[in-house]
This record gives sequence, structure tokens and C-alpha cells, in this order.
Amino acid sequence: MRKLLVLVLTLILLPGAAASSSISGWLAFPLKMGPESGEVLVKDISLKDGSVLAYPSGVGMRVVPIGDRIMWDDYSFALYDVIYTPEATYLNTTYEFPYLLEGKRLIAGEYELLLKSVSENGGILQITRGNTSKEINCPSGKEVSFDNLRISLTPMPILFDGYLRRGQNVSVGEWNVVFYNYTVSSQNGQLTEIIDLRVNGRQYLAEPGDTIDTGSLVINVGELVGSEYLKAPIRLKGAYIRVRVLPSFDGWFREGKTEKLGPYILRIDKVFNDGAYISIMNPCGRVIKSGFISVGNFSSGLYYGGLLLGATAFRKRDGAIELHVVAFIDEARLPKVTDVALLNVSFIAPNNATQFTPFDAEVIIKNEGPSDLRYVELNIDLSNGFRILNDYPRYLEELPRGKTVEVPLRILPEKAGNLALGSVVVVGHAPYALSCYGAEQVSFSSERREIEVAPAEINYRIVVSAPNGTVGSRIPVNVTVVNTGNTELSFTITLALPSGFGSIAENFTAYGKWLTKTDTLAPNESRVYSITAIPLVPGQYEIRAGVESHGRVFYNSTTITVEENSPAPAPGNASVLKNTNSTCEPKVVTKIIKVPVPSNESNTTVTPSEKGISLKEKLIYIGGSFVGGIVFILLLAWIAARMEER
Repeated sequence: MRKLLVLVLTLILLPGAAASSSISGWLAFPLKMGPESGEVLVKDISLKDGSVLAYPSGVGMRVVPIGDRIMWDDYSFALYDVIYTPEATYLNTTYEFPYLLEGKRLIAGEYELLLKSVSENGGILQITRGNTSKEINCPSGKEVSFDNLRISLTPMPILFDGYLRRGQNVSVGEWNVVFYNYTVSSQNGQLTEIIDLRVNGRQYLAEPGDTIDTGSLVINVGELVGSEYLKAPIRLKGAYIRVRVLPSFDGWFREGKTEKLGPYILRIDKVFNDGAYISIMNPCGRVIKSGFISVGNFSSGLYYGGLLLGATAFRKRDGAIELHVVAFIDEARLPKVTDVALLNVSFIAPNNATQFTPFDAEVIIKNEGPSDLRYVELNIDLSNGFRILNDYPRYLEELPRGKTVEVPLRILPEKAGNLALGSVVVVGHAPYALSCYGAEQVSFSSERREIEVAPAEINYRIVVSAPNGTVGSRIPVNVTVVNTGNTELSFTITLALPSGFGSIAENFTAYGKWLTKTDTLAPNESRVYSITAIPLVPGQYEIRAGVESHGRVFYNSTTITVEENSPAPAPGNASVLKNTNSTCEPKVVTKIIKVPVPSNESNTTVTPSEKGISLKEKLIYIGGSFVGGIVFILLLAWIAARMEER
């Protein structure tokens, strides 16, 4: 009976059998897989038979043929299938390892899995692929998905469930657990048992019923059996993890039938005993690439734009030939129109400007892509408050690769402040295989620019000067305009002559008694504008001049005195008939003078200069219109009548 009890206790002391973890499926070559402490690298492949060179951590190089397996310690690596092209290669493998501890990482090709936390009900995994990371909850016994991964956990498995014998070492995975001793102490009349456990030499003190967390193991301290045995179930503070890596497609395609696969259409044109002829088409059915692939565990595949096709077997079913196709789609390498087109668009402009003062800017477009662009449209999106003054090419029929186009701009700021100038958008058409029309529209924009626009100070000083004169004399009138502001703006100068004045003025436009002219002056620049005024009636008169620019008006004036001329003798060619009758009435003899009527385009009014005409008859009119010509003739008639009365 005593021997039977010892045998039973011996069986109870045996550690439980450990389940394994694994990564299996299709992974891109070259690859790395496994936990941090037991990774395996596959860096070389034979193009003759598909065998690979594997480098298990801490073991050295191993050759693994297709269909074979290597083993070391608690790890193993097996190779089943290879699909090869010069652009991409995938391996169908299985890698087995013991477990994944909490806080440790697992590599599965391009994926990295971190077991952030674990409990008896499940675990939290953080999965990273490139720049993308996501946390997922993995309940115990349930498979979860992320991209092409299928993951299941056995959280906190029991590694040992039995009795520890005092002083005897028990190996649990990579840990040595020893029930080293126990003591009994008395406090306040109560006895307390203190258990001394050692894990890999580190001491842990606990009472029966306590839980010891070593960071790798969780030990439940049970009851003592006598002084020699301790009940102590041991759990892994981690999980058995099983990761399956699936291809983008794994299934059967029938000969002659088209199927959609990602952005492509796939057609199995013909199946042979040792391979098949396959066509890859765009969404509109245009063949992009076609070729022969072999069938078997080592398959030479067909690759185009992120799509890799391979075949592992074929069969006849329901009167049709079917091909077992394995396909991989790399989203990052799928054709994008931006891969065939790249425009570097720059918007060059000064940092500072002045309101209402145009400044020079430039758009620089450089085709840095691999393709020529056609039908390129230039869209300049200026913010409110800016206006382009010059013409520029809005369309370019073609922009060859490597060519740079510079577009000069003249821009007028109409507001002041720290303003957003805007940006430039260039739209073109690039060759694109996935487009039904063979080309796709692309758009590129420049940086958005800001500019500090100082407010315009509009100010002009006007000085009007003219001497006194007599009726019919020529009086020079000078108007001096000085730009005392901070910007060069367009302005209109207007000179107002009194009624009854004629004028000789070049490069002015006449409207009644108004003479106008448009001009510009730089800041602190001045200019003198001169005309000749001819008074027709004596008196004191005010001559005014004004400048208007962007709604602001500045003006000044001067006053002159016009005196009467001494009477002039009657013209020699005029005849006055007198009646000897005392009751005779005066007769008016009118001298008809031909006067040219100036048109509106003429800015100068010229006086007739015939011999014998007095100054009173030399009349110059401001108007330059048909009405002005008629008034001129009527005034001549009126003057002749006054002379007859005398």
C-alpha cells in the first residue's frame, strides 16, 4: 500500500504536456517569423528546386527542401510550397514554437504582434503592419481576423498541475520551480505557515492560498500535505497562439472564364499538363499582361502591378478543367496614377506688398514624374482681394517629363493686412493602365502662400498757377501734381475752366468746360500739366484742378483777372452800308468764316487765323463737338451785329 501511494504521488508530480504555438500560411520572401527569443530567418532560395536556406536563432544555417521540416529545441520549421517571380516570391510554411509571454512580440512576416495583456478569458493583441497599428481583443478559443491574419489564443495555459516535493526541482518549460522550505510562526496566538518557493533561483515567500506572479508564471500556492508536499498549479503568464496568414485568394478558376480579382480581371486562357496560360486585364477587359505559369509545389508565377499569380494543381470537374490559383495582392504596389505622374508646383511671391501696387509673382511647374502629361490646365486660385493683371497660358497641350514651365504673373492687391494669397492647382492627364481610356486625370497643387499687404496711403498735392490776362489773349495754365503717398496708382486729373474760356490743350480729353487726363506717378514724383486758356469776356475767374484716385479726391485752384482789350479797328474787308434817311435802320453784314468742327478724338481746339480778323473773332472752344461748332458761328454773327449798331 505504501508503494502504491508513492507511485501515485510520483505521477501527480509530472508536469502537464505543453501545447504548441504556430505561424502558418503564405508569407512574402525574404521572411522573418517567430517570437523575439526564437526567430527564424529565410534569406536565400534555390531557383532550381525551391529549397531555402533557413537561419534559426542560435542554431546556424539549415537547408530546407520543399516538403521537408527542420527541428531544434522546442521549435520546428516546415516548407510546403513556393510561388516565384522576379518581382515577388511567397512561401507556404509552418513555424512551431512553445508560447508567447505577456509583453512579448511575435513576428509573422510583415506583421508584428504584441501580447499587451492576458487573463484566463483571453488577451489583448496590438498588431502592427507598416505604419498601421490596431489593438484587438482575442477571447479564449475564438478566432479573430485582422487583414489576412486569422488568430486564436489559449490564454494562461496550465503548465503544471500537481504537487511539488520539498527540495525537488521541477522543470516547467524554461523555468525551474523548487518547493524549498516552509516555516511556522506564531503571532497573537495564531500559527502562520510561510512557504518558500524558488523560481530559477529567485525566492518567493507566500502563505497557502496566495498567488505568486513571477512575470512569466502564475503560481497558486495550495495546501501542504504533511511537511513534504505542496499543491501548486502553475499557469503561463502568456498564451499559446496560433496565427494563420492567408493569401489574397486561394481557390479554383475554370479554364476560359473571367473572374474579378482586386482591381483586375483574370482569365485562365488555357490549362496544360505542366502549367497554364493566364491573362491579366484592366476593369474594361483590356489585356495588360499575359503569360505562362507552371503548376506544382514550386510554381513560376505571373506578376503585374502588385498582383502575383501562382498555381499549385489542376483538375477536371463537371466537364471543365479547373486550376487551383493562389494570388497575392500588395495594396501598396497596385498601380496608382500618382506613380506615373508627379508635378512639382511652386508659387513664388514676395512676402510683403503695398495695397493697390502691383507686384510680380511666378508659378513654376516641373514634371518630375516618369511620363509625359497631356492637356495640362493651370488654375490659379487667388483669395478675395487679389487680382491678376496680365494674361497667362491657362492650357498646355503637353508637358514632357523633365520639363519646367515658368508662368510670370502681375498681381494687384486690393485689400490690406496679413492675407492668404492663395494657391495654384495644375490638372493633367497621365497614362494609366487601369483606366478604360488609357489615361487618368491627375491633380497637383502648390503650397498656400500668405502675404503682408501694407495699406495704401493715397495723397496728392496740387498747385494751380496762371497769370492775369486780357480778353482774347493766351494765358498759360500750369497744374503741378505731386504724389505724396506711398504707392504708384492710376489717377485722373481734371481741369475746369470758367464759362466763356477757350483752350488749347494737347493729350487732354474735353467734356464741355472740363479737360481730363489719366496718368500715374511714383511716390514723391511730380509732374506739370500745361494748357493754354483764352478768355472771351473780362472779369475775375477761378480756375480749378483736381485729382481723383480710388475714390479719393484732391483739388486746388487759382484766381485770375481778365481785362477788356482796347477797341480794334474795323476789318478792312468788312463793308457797312449807311442810309441817308433819318429813319434808316442798321443792317447786319455777316462775314461767313469756315470753321472746322473738331471730333471727339481730337484733344486740341485750333482757331482760324485769317487776315483782318480781330482778337474777338479768334474764338477757341473747349468742347470738340458739333454743338460747339454751331455756337462758334452764332457768336460770330452776334459780334458782327454789335459792330453794325455802332
